[in-house]
Amino acid sequence: MQQPTQPSAASGSWTDQIQARFRCVLSDDLSRWFDDEIWRFADGSTGNRFASAIPPQELIDEAPAAIWPALMPCDFLPILTNTMGDWLCVRLAADNAAGQIVHWYHGGGDWIPWGDSLAEAIYFDHVRHKLPGSRRDHAISAGSAGDENDRTCQQLNRWAISRLEHRAASELEPLGGLELADAMIDRRISQAAVLCQLVIDALENPLLRDDALRALDIDDPERLQRGLFDNRLMETDWIDQVVANNVSHQQVLDQQDWDAAERHCRRASEIAPELGWAWDVLGYSQERSGNRTAAIDHYRSGLNCSIFTDQTVRVRTHGYCGEGQKFSAARLMQLGYEPSDAVEQGYFESLRVTSASDRRDQVREHFAALAQQAAPAQAHELWVRAGWDLGAEPMLAFAELLEQIAIAADAAGRTAQSELARTHRNCFRDRYGI
Repeated sequence: MQQPTQPSAASGSWTDQIQARFRCVLSDDLSRWFDDEIWRFADGSTGNRFASAIPPQELIDEAPAAIWPALMPCDFLPILTNTMGDWLCVRLAADNAAGQIVHWYHGGGDWIPWGDSLAEAIYFDHVRHKLPGSRRDHAISAGSAGDENDRTCQQLNRWAISRLEHRAASELEPLGGLELADAMIDRRISQAAVLCQLVIDALENPLLRDDALRALDIDDPERLQRGLFDNRLMETDWIDQVVANNVSHQQVLDQQDWDAAERHCRRASEIAPELGWAWDVLGYSQERSGNRTAAIDHYRSGLNCSIFTDQTVRVRTHGYCGEGQKFSAARLMQLGYEPSDAVEQGYFESLRVTSASDRRDQVREHFAALAQQAAPAQAHELWVRAGWDLGAEPMLAFAELLEQIAIAADAAGRTAQSELARTHRNCFRDRYGI
């Protein structure tokens, strides 16, 4: 368990102040970011999308304005924004370390790790337009293409590249496409984010363009999304209307590479097993191959992941699961799965509830009941799941949840997570008066 240094009365570095404020241990990357005042370069003028920094004096406020309480997970501390509601956040770990950077998307609350350091995340932002799958962007709605921003390597990006020079990041600058993606994975730069790009690229079909299909005025959008996810389910007359006559249906289906998608998801599930999208695509890949047992195993792993980690719109699984339902749960129900474990059975029954708001309410109650009987470390994780497994109903519930999360984190020695949860609680109170 890492313990933050306690600054002396004369100490005034930003690192000391932030570590004292959040009782955390900043990574060297973050210390340099604050103490060398690199954040001043993130003034909105760089070519990256996430190019506006939160000044550290605002970050250590009692209720930082950048925090979106209840919507943003309570171990996230936002430090960079694209000024459109999306954030790069530092995620505070159970051992009080602050290093991993995640992208949090306000449109639905999805999040995905962009790196184990700030330099990785900034570099990924700098090059992601050159990666496969970039048309279905992390921060722009699916189907939006192009990025006309200036991509010159300005001070922010030069700093990130210099921090990654032990991984020869400067050698990657001329690369693009699969070559760049493979090189980043080999050098362990933003692996989960790059693998997600590769999965999207493997399942993207350039012959079935979104704009052409939307022009058909199809009256069953969920059926269309299922066909875009698995092209074998696409109506043949839809294909005929958007594909040239000299292209066979088999040629259309061959554009999807499910073997590659499965390979990338296996790697992602090993690197970051908490990410739902990897288990979802793994499970479906096995299901479409007729391997029901393997599919169920993967979907059960997906059940343990927050719905906010499934990237449903980007990987197009949202056509299967309805409002506020996990893809993994929807597929397990379709396959007739029945849990034998009593705890899993209780959770699964909550997921069967038809009403999205009632389902969230029951899931919250399920994990809250388990948390009340658990040891501190497990209780903390269960209280977090009560709030962010599906999202809690009603919104008022987050007042108690954040308090219980802070109490359990304190009891487990997770001082950083406790302090940040209390900060989110302060923001919730200031924002909503609750």
